[in-house]
Amino acid sequence: MPELPEVETVRRGLEKNIIGRQIKKIIINRAKTIQNLSADEFTEKLTNGIFKNISRKAKYLFLELESGQVLLVHLKMSGAFLIQKSETELSQHIHVIFVLDNGLELRFKDLRAFGRMNLYESSSQVPNLALAPEPLEKAFTLKHFELSLQKCSGSIKAILLDQRKVVSGIGNIYADEALFASGINPNKKANLLNKNEIQKLYKSIQEIIKASIEAGGTTIRDYVNTEGNLGEYALQLFVYGQKKKNCKICGEKIQYIKLAQRGTHFCPNCQKP
Repeated sequence: MPELPEVETVRRGLEKNIIGRQIKKIIINRAKTIQNLSADEFTEKLTNGIFKNISRKAKYLFLELESGQVLLVHLKMSGAFLIQKSETELSQHIHVIFVLDNGLELRFKDLRAFGRMNLYESSSQVPNLALAPEPLEKAFTLKHFELSLQKCSGSIKAILLDQRKVVSGIGNIYADEALFASGINPNKKANLLNKNEIQKLYKSIQEIIKASIEAGGTTIRDYVNTEGNLGEYALQLFVYGQKKKNCKICGEKIQYIKLAQRGTHFCPNCQKP
């Protein structure tokens, strides 16, 4: 699933290419992608609209129009926005196409078809997502992190994946990587972390998120940016996807377990219980 760095990379690509562009036509190939309106209502309300701003909160994208309307998008497992010329051959799994006034098309591709779009008439109608602060927001302070963890009795891996409790935008990839960088076993209870561990984890989360954004995110399977390019942070991964490979630090075999219903990678030597 695209996590914060991937969604931020998509946001930047959209900002660069569609701000000020008018929607001349909409083609919907999969009506279920539109969640709160019928395909006809969605098309009628957005046709001739002009994109004004692209913002993001954690893994959610907000495409704002000059009319005040807000298109809320969650890419889910495999959703991707592609900016392509109209004559470019359509690839498989293109569910929604926004035909723009400059000959380009904004195409929403989603192999697993879990991605969703919701259209609201104004920002005031957008539901409160009740998300925790993001790693790079001012609200995500070390003090906030420490106090929030003290209230959580679950495993630290599970707590990092919960978008509402402590931090938002982190998914499986960056949770595994941050815990490895901090030397923390993913099974350890969040409220049992000592101050040194909390400081290391706090710093690791921020550094890894920054580095991944700079690298254009991580591509494991489906993720591509708006130009169809892969994220290059995959080249910097230490544990995620490295099952049975030797740890780059100590040489021990990377282990893989199920934790919080998610595949979890860690080094049993570098991340001792």
